[in-house]
Amino acid sequence: VGCELIQAAGILLKLPQVAMATGQVLFQRFFYSKSFVKHSMEILSMACVHLASKIEEDPRRIRDVVNVFHHLRKLREKKSPVPLLLDQSYINQKNQVIKAERRVLKELGFCVHVKHPHKIIVMYLQVLECQHNRPLVQTAWVVPDGII
Repeated sequence: VGCELIQAAGILLKLPQVAMATGQVLFQRFFYSKSFVKHSMEILSMACVHLASKIEEDPRRIRDVVNVFHHLRKLREKKSPVPLLLDQSYINQKNQVIKAERRVLKELGFCVHVKHPHKIIVMYLQVLECQHNRPLVQTAWVVPDGII
């Protein structure tokens, strides 16, 4: 669910796919050793999206990330999305995201480099002149997602 949230938020934030994939890898690495019970999946997802946008040099403001996740939460609850008010609740959530981002960095030992296999796949498809073979491209793109 967290990776799906990161993907949906990344699309709404118009992040490149590599940034969304980086956010998902950070999320997976964090929860490899931490409990979903003790850490909010939504807050950590926000932190991973924000951190990944900076890592991939396409940064988004925390305010935008929080607003997009608020919008997605309202859609999941089947309520009409209303803009998030800039009140104390927003400030608390923003601070939670900042703390969660620091927690992710600390847990991963500041090792946030992610080598994506997708870049290599694109290169091989171009060398083999198969980049226009849609079924092959889709299969080649999806298989590494299951491995990561």
